[in-house]
Amino acid sequence: MNISILGEHLLISIVPWLIGVAVGGGLGYVCALVARGLFSTRPGLRRVALLLPWRSVAVTLASVALLSPVIATLVGLGRVTGMISVGLFVFVFALPFTVDNLLEHWQSSPLAVRLISGARTLATASVAVAVLGAFSGSGGAGFLIFGGVTHLDKTQTLKGFSIVAFISLIIDVLLGALQMIPHRTVQATSQVAHMEHEA
Repeated sequence: MNISILGEHLLISIVPWLIGVAVGGGLGYVCALVARGLFSTRPGLRRVALLLPWRSVAVTLASVALLSPVIATLVGLGRVTGMISVGLFVFVFALPFTVDNLLEHWQSSPLAVRLISGARTLATASVAVAVLGAFSGSGGAGFLIFGGVTHLDKTQTLKGFSIVAFISLIIDVLLGALQMIPHRTVQATSQVAHMEHEA
């Protein structure tokens, strides 16, 4: 094994991971504090916030960071481009992940809501990962993205990323609506129990 390749790969992956976690996690903490304040004054907003499609936004931005030539065009080819791509990927997931985990820690949701949340994350991520299937000839949006990158066709590349964003958004919102059902049932049950306790 070539030690220089190992060291270079560690540099391209670990340094941006640390920076992405620090920046994304820090901003996520601030956003979680703001959301906590809003949810404490308006509890109904927590339920509505379940519909926010942060997963599809993160998946789309992460796909662009890793797969598009945008960063290479701005910075040039090389190690720095790889580090920026990895750092952006980590950042776009660290921010909402931190917000979600802190809000769950401060006010836990029912198990069904948390399980659907995990399914939402996996479903939207699978839309982005499916792009890599283009390497094995599976087609889909990955065919458009990699074909566009290879032939320097920005329109084709944008069309591929738009398909990924659209499918992710639809899945994210539909599962978010499903996630609201057990959340609403638990809220109604707890309100009835609270009224019975007061009576």
